[in-house]
This record gives sequence, structure tokens and C-alpha cells, in this order.
Amino acid sequence: MEKGDYHEPVMVREVIKALHIKKGGLYIDATVGTGGHALEIVKKGGRVLGIDMDPMMLEIAKMRLEKAGRPFKLVSGNFKDIDEIVKKEKVDEVDGILIDLGVSNVHFDTKERGFSFSNPEAPLDMRLNPDSQGVTAADLLNGLREDQLTVLFAKVLPFFKAKKVAKMLTFFREQKKFETVTDFLEALKDFKGKPGLNPATLPFLALRIAVNSELENLKEALPKAFALLNKGGKLVILSFHSKEEKIIKDFFFSEERENKAKILTKTAITPRDEEIAKNVKARSAKLWILEKSF
Repeated sequence: MEKGDYHEPVMVREVIKALHIKKGGLYIDATVGTGGHALEIVKKGGRVLGIDMDPMMLEIAKMRLEKAGRPFKLVSGNFKDIDEIVKKEKVDEVDGILIDLGVSNVHFDTKERGFSFSNPEAPLDMRLNPDSQGVTAADLLNGLREDQLTVLFAKVLPFFKAKKVAKMLTFFREQKKFETVTDFLEALKDFKGKPGLNPATLPFLALRIAVNSELENLKEALPKAFALLNKGGKLVILSFHSKEEKIIKDFFFSEERENKAKILTKTAITPRDEEIAKNVKARSAKLWILEKSF
């Protein structure tokens, strides 16, 4: 397999250090992707249960992990259902859980998914698993009322900007139905976004978040994942934008206030300069660690 065929995970060294791998210990990679972090866990002697929504990701992860010749199990599923998955797999004594909230480069590079501006003629899909998810990005843009679109984009943008985006999109669809990434870019070509960014960047992020219920899934997954940990087990999370960060910090502080956990990252750990130089997409990553007290 060529290196470009899989996603290079961010902050591998920091993640492995945070999990404090014990030989024979069980670690759950709840968003395993192409298996980059999981591969390093098994190399350190840990056993891995990997979860991912996308069958394509699981196939790549399987090929990579098999080469390591260490114990692992991969399961198709959504990390918000981590408690049911663990129960079904009949595993317990979980020593650490990793949740990497980044979207894989494989998804960005898959032309038929519409995750990237680099494939402007791609359909506006954005589903992580087209087999199990029904609603596409185009469905939302063509079907939601203007006020509903405003709420969707306000998850990422200030309300007045979200309202402007919704108005521009509804105006566009009166002339033409949304079908491709090009349509989205054309509809927002006059939108005033953040300096230095394509004006459609943050609205595009908000749309992906909505299609995959990313924030709702994170809120649901955190207490379930924490409950599975052994005493001293680590919940390690990689976030990539402020909305994820707020959910993580709110949960961490609530558990620490109740003396159930200790926050090991009052300030998030960020990528080293040399990593950002090699992988510019790592620049927005932040690492958070919560240790279970009992």
C-alpha cells in the first residue's frame, strides 16, 4: 500500500504518551479511520478495539494492522454507540479510549463524497457512511427552510453571518438546485468570511457537521466512553475546532467537579512545529486528556 492511500494521524507521539500503554491492556480507538494511531498502540503491546462508521476506512485499517501481527478487532459502528458496541463484543477492563475527531485525508481525497473544494464537481454528499446515512449535504441545502439553515450555520458562524449565508443559499436554490460543490461555492462567492480563508470554508464545515451529527454524537459519546474506563484509565481526545473544544471542556470540568476524574490538560497540547511543517492540516489539532479517578 502506498503512503498516500491512507491518512497520516496527527500527534501520534503525544497520543501514545497520553494513553500510557500497558502491555496486554485494552484500548479503544473509537474513530479508528485508517488505523494510524491503532497501529502504534499495538506496536507498544496494547490490544485494540477499533470502531469506525466507514467500511472503506476499516478495510484499510485491517490491512495495516494485520501486518503488525498483534491482537486487534475492528467493528463497524458510530462512536456514539460505544457502550453498545463494547457490550456486544463482550470486552471490559478498558485502559484507555481515543477519540480522534478529525476527518481523514482519504475522505477529503475521495471525489464522490464532496468533502473538499479540491473536487468542485463532486456531488454535495459529505456522509461518512453512505450505506447507513440517508441525508446528504445537498438534501439539507435544498430541503431546509431559511430559518432552519440559519440555525445550522450558527453552529459555526456568528448568528448574523449565519443568517446572511442562509439567505444567500435560499436565493441561489430559487434559480438552481444544489448538486455539486461548485454550486455551494458559487452561491457563497460574495460572502465575507474570515480573512485569508475561502469565504465558503466555515459554512462548508458547518454543513459537514450537520450531515454527520458530529456535535450531537460527541456529546452522547463522552459520558459513555468515560463510564467504560478502569480506574486510572485515560480518555484522550483530538479536537479540531472550537465547537468540539467547548463540548469536551464542559464534560471534563463536570467530571472533575464531581471528583470522578482529573483533567491532565488544563490547556490543550498542540502539535510540534516540525509536525505542522510536514502536515499543515495538523495545525488546528488540540489534544485533551481526562484520567478516571475511580
